Amino acid sequence: MVFLPKRSDVTVPNALTMFRIVLAAIAALLFAFGRDTAAAAWMCIVASILDYFDGWYARRFRQKTRLGMHLDPFADKVLIAVVFVTAAAAVRYDWFSFLVALILLREIAVTWYRTARRKRYGQLTPASRMGKVKTFIQCAVGDGMLFYMFIHPQRVPERNLFLFVIMIVTVAVTLDSGMRYLLPRCRDGKRRSLLERLGRWIFAIRAREV
Repeated sequence: MVFLPKRSDVTVPNALTMFRIVLAAIAALLFAFGRDTAAAAWMCIVASILDYFDGWYARRFRQKTRLGMHLDPFADKVLIAVVFVTAAAAVRYDWFSFLVALILLREIAVTWYRTARRKRYGQLTPASRMGKVKTFIQCAVGDGMLFYMFIHPQRVPERNLFLFVIMIVTVAVTLDSGMRYLLPRCRDGKRRSLLERLGRWIFAIRAREV
């Protein structure tokens, strides 16, 4: 089944999402050619902020569309790829590049899964709550690194424990958010990641204790 945009898909949130993709693409070109990297970093940061705003606008003014459900996660993945590939090229640590590769592989796998479901069943798979948490953490960590490396103080992070820890946390949340597509459904029929299941189990124990 081929999904074709409709006139109702022309909304402010979808326009902002397209603008985010354009910003990420321009930033990628600037980073690749080493031109005005500070401006490129700001473009990525602005695109990350707009991700929150377009979602808020869609909910506030009831402008959620099928196209937006497909386009918004795609824009997130384009931005995340630009941010982390740029960071890996600047840092040039083997362990850092390996962790970035894990992040990108997860994003590619989930994109393939969504595309396959859309083609086979005509269904668009919206981003999950855990997926939104994952994107927030990725943007916070990625934008922080770009700011440090290209805006202020314009230095490549040293090989230190803090950089390693934040990347491990980012990769852990990223991979866990993808596990919800592989794990069997919960008793209530909903798909949840390992962290979501663990959280529900802990809260259930506390509720019984109270």
